Amino acid sequence: MLLAATTARTQQVAGLSTLTALPKKILTRVVGKLKVDEEYSAHVNLDLEKKYDVPLHQIFSRTGHIDKRLAGDAMVMPCYKENLPFLGATSGQMEASRLSNGVTTVSVDNSSPVVHLGVYLGVGTGNETRANAGSLQVMKNAWLGSTTRRTLIGGHREPLQCGANIEFNVGRDITSITASCPRDKASLVLDHMTQNLVCPEFFNHELHQAKVDALHQTGVALSDPATIVMEEANRLAYRGTGLGRSIYLKAGNTGAIERNTLLDFAAENFKDSNNIAVVGVGLDPENLSGLADEYLWSLEGGSATVANTTWTGMQESQIEASGNGALAMCLVEGAAAGSQDALVLGILKHLAGAGGSAITHGGSHSQLISAAAPYTQSPFNTQCVNINNVNTGMFGLSISAAGQEIGDVLKSSYGVMIGLNDGVSDQALETAKNKLKLELLSAYESNLAVRAATGLESIAAGSPSSASQLCGAIDSITNEEVIEAAKKINSSAPILVSYGNVESMPLQRELQ
Repeated sequence: MLLAATTARTQQVAGLSTLTALPKKILTRVVGKLKVDEEYSAHVNLDLEKKYDVPLHQIFSRTGHIDKRLAGDAMVMPCYKENLPFLGATSGQMEASRLSNGVTTVSVDNSSPVVHLGVYLGVGTGNETRANAGSLQVMKNAWLGSTTRRTLIGGHREPLQCGANIEFNVGRDITSITASCPRDKASLVLDHMTQNLVCPEFFNHELHQAKVDALHQTGVALSDPATIVMEEANRLAYRGTGLGRSIYLKAGNTGAIERNTLLDFAAENFKDSNNIAVVGVGLDPENLSGLADEYLWSLEGGSATVANTTWTGMQESQIEASGNGALAMCLVEGAAAGSQDALVLGILKHLAGAGGSAITHGGSHSQLISAAAPYTQSPFNTQCVNINNVNTGMFGLSISAAGQEIGDVLKSSYGVMIGLNDGVSDQALETAKNKLKLELLSAYESNLAVRAATGLESIAAGSPSSASQLCGAIDSITNEEVIEAAKKINSSAPILVSYGNVESMPLQRELQ
């Protein structure tokens, strides 16, 4: 009996494959409202599905690195060839304006209960001199100290009572004072952020602890090999002056920094209202402009000096350190933030490789990773970097590998960059554009990233660009522009910096 029941059940299941052979009552119970003579309509676009109908043995194929220039036994997967459009505003409506004294205000009103404020100054360590080097780092730790309007206790206590944490970040050509707070506390917090621009004091008895903190921060930062390499790269690129000056306070300079030094620096560099941008993510334009005018009306334009941005090039440096690993950076002059050239170099960065991405079966390797893989047995990384400053930039290779292999990784990566002179296929160019747009849109998903990007562009270009404008500019870039940019960077005078086990590092002339 059991065998007979099983056989009958099997026949019933098999019969479901031909629905039209079932009685109408059973058919209605199985598939709902579908009629016997009704044709089934697909819930997907079958024409679109056929467009990407590729046999599995073609989708996942094992190919040697010699004929495909990929790492040995890498998994190859065809890329999505369509354009990636920008479909919407990611962070609210952006509106920029300029006050009567020249201060730029940028509002991104996203109706958030939390406001992200930023005051950006076109001043950095590049504006320091040998006599006052490290002044900004000391100011960073004394920014909420006594002013002509508040005491040291009030300067620290009032922002904390609002739940705000004011941060002072020093760069080589831009300084930012940022904070996040509830919307109804924006006025009080912005007042604290800007007081030392208008009425600084910097009493000597408050600077003792500020110097100690600045030296501690220097020690922590310079314990990171990547920071050491970047410091040396800037020193070589700009001959140690202007943008080449160290971003950190050195112990030998602490004695020269006292109240009058900081007041003179502030009077010379903080009074140029044309070089200041106030950004408010979460504030409406009228409110933000009113607050900026209330606190910065006394500033005037035309007093700040421009940091030296002359590219040196043809320099190299090797820093010996313990351990088997090594870091290297080979850089040429890049493009300024907010420029069309910066977007073109961003595409070049993704064409060469800005880091690998994982997929389910194997890895989707960049050209740089694929070119270097046959020459390595140890873990390594090589990627293209595009650093954009206010008036200039740095573009090139950042490499980490075992000391005995870093020379081969550097040479193979350098060859990939030279190969970009010949241009790329339309498919590769479209893929690089999509990657750059996704990188940009992912950054604009964050309110803090919107604030940082908007502040930098306001200082560098005079006015910020929205995400849709940047995506449109990326779409307009042609293969000819990419080839021209590749030839320009490959003919530029490079700098070469290495750190760690540098015994196998090639000389700069050996890369040509």
